[in-house]
Amino acid sequence: MEITQGKINELLTEPGCEHNHHKDGEKKNKSCRQQAQPGSAQGGCAFDGASIALVPITDAAHLVHGPIACSGNSWGSRGSFSSGPTLYKMGFTTDLSENDIIFGGEKKLYKAILEVQQRYNPAAVFVYATCVTALIGDDVDAVCKAAEKKAGIPIIPVHSAGFVGSKNLGNRIAGEALLDHVVGTVEPKRLQLHLLWHNLGTDFNDSHESLRLRSR
Repeated sequence: MEITQGKINELLTEPGCEHNHHKDGEKKNKSCRQQAQPGSAQGGCAFDGASIALVPITDAAHLVHGPIACSGNSWGSRGSFSSGPTLYKMGFTTDLSENDIIFGGEKKLYKAILEVQQRYNPAAVFVYATCVTALIGDDVDAVCKAAEKKAGIPIIPVHSAGFVGSKNLGNRIAGEALLDHVVGTVEPKRLQLHLLWHNLGTDFNDSHESLRLRSR
């Protein structure tokens, strides 16, 4: 999935949003389309939003393609109520250096994907693009496709460069990655219901408790 301005507008269009019911013309969807500005507080970037939505997939490896700070700032900040796999607790990053930024990080990403697959045997690998790798033009899609042929498991690119927008947009980019690369690729062995939600007003435990109470 290529992140163009048209795609961003499509993901952020919310005609049914209750906040837009009383807006007309140019004011409609204004808050939903707000773009991140350098130096201003936006409540998290698109990368943060994408990782929040996908890290709860517990049997997959989550590999951040970028400087180590991107991984360090988000690792361990989100959890998942898993009674099985705990691979999501591992933080993986390509830890790009200045030389990688100058000469490109595609080879390093390819090697990192294969190392994660060989050492941890995940069911899949999500590869998160970051601001730096988007700016230097690394072809994450091509690397993931080549690594998938070699590893024999799904390698899923997530185009989550932080500068494309807010955490809200990142949530939607994560959903698009699932629709493009996961949903409909195989027949499920049994019917399962998975709920993806992000409650900005409470922490994860409070959100889980409220969901549990509603299900009684």
